[in-house]
Amino acid sequence: MHERVILLKNKTRPKDAYCNYLNEYNYEPVFVPLIKHSYIPSEAITLLTDDNYFNQVDSLILTSQRAVECLEESIIPSLSQIQKKKLLKKTVYTVGPATEDFIKRVGFTNVKGGINAGNGSVLADIIINDLKTLKSGKFSNFLFFVGEVRKDIIPKKLALHKDLIQLKELIIYKTEELDGVLENFEREIYDSKYVVFFSPQGTKKLLPFVKENHGAFKVITIGPTTKDYLISNGINVDMVCEKPEASSLVKSVQKL
Repeated sequence: MHERVILLKNKTRPKDAYCNYLNEYNYEPVFVPLIKHSYIPSEAITLLTDDNYFNQVDSLILTSQRAVECLEESIIPSLSQIQKKKLLKKTVYTVGPATEDFIKRVGFTNVKGGINAGNGSVLADIIINDLKTLKSGKFSNFLFFVGEVRKDIIPKKLALHKDLIQLKELIIYKTEELDGVLENFEREIYDSKYVVFFSPQGTKKLLPFVKENHGAFKVITIGPTTKDYLISNGINVDMVCEKPEASSLVKSVQKL
């Protein structure tokens, strides 16, 4: 019988790298979604169909797979073929290999950061270094597709270089907590050895149960921010993945 690994996340469409990797190494991935996403595409569609505006946009920033899904499923189908072609030619900066792969599957060809950017702070440094290397003498216009709830690490870092970049954040999806999360988690955890936290978002109702029953399973986090969040709530973390990617998770599971 394969060891079960609880993944506290929505399964990524059309394929999920964490699911594929765990299956490959004979683990059984079990998804327990905590949140749901709703698209807010109207402002993005308005801007992307305004040639006067979009012709001035040099690059895009896409750090969330949810944002990529919104582009693919709701925004791009609303564009003309000429507008779609223009969009897919833009340079895209992203975080992590999984989101990079997803962006490329959508049809973007010039993707930067990705595997070389493990977090938003590193990605901001890559963007700044790229712009300094260009030395064009004028600032570049960036469009950052985000959700209603997001970190401000990238905007804060880029704001220190207003001579190089002008950034517009565009909210294209919102996130809501699902009902019945604790019940679903309790049902799946009964014979599982590992629980993987990807983000603090949507986990509040789980924390008392995890704290009380932690000895029955190992707690793994994707990244130090989530680790700090759990520790601040009195939960010991058994392992932190070195990188926010599926292969790193498998290595972490194998070490425990």
